Amino acid sequence: MITKEQWFESVLETVNSLSRTTKGISDTSSATEKPKLAVKEGEHLIDSASRNLMRAMDYLWSNRSICFTSSEDIQDFIDYLATIVSDGLLQQGQSLYRTWDTPYGQTHPSEIMEQYSKFCEWFLTALNTGDPVATAAIVEKRLNGEIHPFSDGCGRTSMLLAAFVLLRHNINPVVYPLRKEYFKRIGKSSDEDWIMYYRSL
Repeated sequence: MITKEQWFESVLETVNSLSRTTKGISDTSSATEKPKLAVKEGEHLIDSASRNLMRAMDYLWSNRSICFTSSEDIQDFIDYLATIVSDGLLQQGQSLYRTWDTPYGQTHPSEIMEQYSKFCEWFLTALNTGDPVATAAIVEKRLNGEIHPFSDGCGRTSMLLAAFVLLRHNINPVVYPLRKEYFKRIGKSSDEDWIMYYRSL
């Protein structure tokens, strides 16, 4: 069985292998309209992002045996996870959800809630009946690579949620070797190719 300490260490390695925020960088590369984070770059941002990440892992670990009964329960669970991840990092009054378009073909802001709702419906079924590795892979692909619903922390939230799926089956999360390779594959691969790549890690 994976211990809490082992799981936390593995998740930190996964997230830190890709996240610029946990390295103290306010990343606005996804769109010129994306606001800078409210926390000063560097050590202040590292401290805030790291503190949020620890709280998020605690939340997931404590709820690793939770039984969801509806897609609304799933959405509330993911929204709360995303809220923890971005706590204190968004500008005052900024929505939890992305309000700008991205240059990567991700869901238009006007369609985010519809696509996010469909994702939650799929996740409710897949969490209980699907192959956990394939489910975790598609969680990251849909939530980060395709819908990208949140104003900040889509990558961290999707990786945490995928790690949560695997944890429920006593499987450690994947660790990505290269950030560039991750974004190249997650944006352009078919579901089958992405799952195969994810499984190889």
